[in-house]
Formats: sequence, structure tokens, C-alpha cells
Amino acid sequence: MVLKSGQSTHQVKNLQQQLERLGYSVGRLGLPFNTQLENIVKAFQAEQGLPVDGVVGEITQLKLQQAIAELELLANSQKSPIPQPPQINNSGDFLQGNWLEWRVITTKKLNARSGPGFEYKIDLRLTPETTFSPHPDYYYPLKFDQVGKPWLVISYQGGAFFVRANSKFIEPVTSC
Repeated sequence: MVLKSGQSTHQVKNLQQQLERLGYSVGRLGLPFNTQLENIVKAFQAEQGLPVDGVVGEITQLKLQQAIAELELLANSQKSPIPQPPQINNSGDFLQGNWLEWRVITTKKLNARSGPGFEYKIDLRLTPETTFSPHPDYYYPLKFDQVGKPWLVISYQGGAFFVRANSKFIEPVTSC
């Protein structure tokens, strides 16, 4: 099956999940194959030494599967890390998002957005003390906006939302 810009199928979501697993920031999963996804596919193709056209054909799909298999083999060969305390930079930004549960700690409502960045629309507002989990469809729960600020992809009321991953707004409750 060939996947290209404009399509919206289960295979497109699967492609997004594969690229996200490989470390690409695909934004919200389940959206149609858009220009952003096409550019990510082109970057993957270039890194793999494939013809760069932004279309996912048989060869690109095979390379995706091989890259994920190699990543999983490497991950399985390493020992499980001992849970560490949260790593926070000088600005209060979390550098990892691998906790099972998080809590809103700001005294005001926390905006949950449709993508990683302030330019995305606010989908809902989380009240103080609300708890939530990283979204299970995302292997890497931290995504970065255009200026490099981290956003946590969360699962809340059945949807995927992005909240600013900063210790002024949220804190981990339960570690992995």
C-alpha cells in the first residue's frame, strides 16, 4: 500500500506511530497525512539513503520496519534503568516524561492544547490537582515546540492533549 499526502487511514496513524517510535515529532496521532508528515517522511528517507519523495511505498515501509526492529533489539539488550528523580533544567522544564501519573500543581487552570506549542488551540482546561497519564500511543511522551520547549502528550477523557512540561504547572506522582 502506498501512503501519501492527503490520505487519512488507519495505515497513516500506524505510520505516525512508527515515526514517533523512531524519535520524530509527528504531533497529534491520527491526523491526515499532511505536509508536516510528508516532511518527516522525507527526512527519514534521506537518513536511510532512499529516494526522497515523501511517499511511503514498499521500500520506505520496509526500512521503517527494519529501523524499529533494530531499535527494539537494542532496547531489549539493555538492562531496565532504576527509576530516577525527575530531571529539570534551570527553567523548570522536565527533560523526561516517563512517569505513570502526573498532577496539575498550578493554582490556575492548565491549558491542554491540540499540539505541542502555544500556537495550537486550547482544547480544554485542567483544574488544579487533576491527575493524568502520558498518552499510551506515544512512545516518547515529551514533544518539543518550535522554540525547543517541552510539552507532555497526555491521555485525558479518551483524548490526546499537550500540556507544558514545566515544574511550575505539573509534577510527577508515580514513577514507571
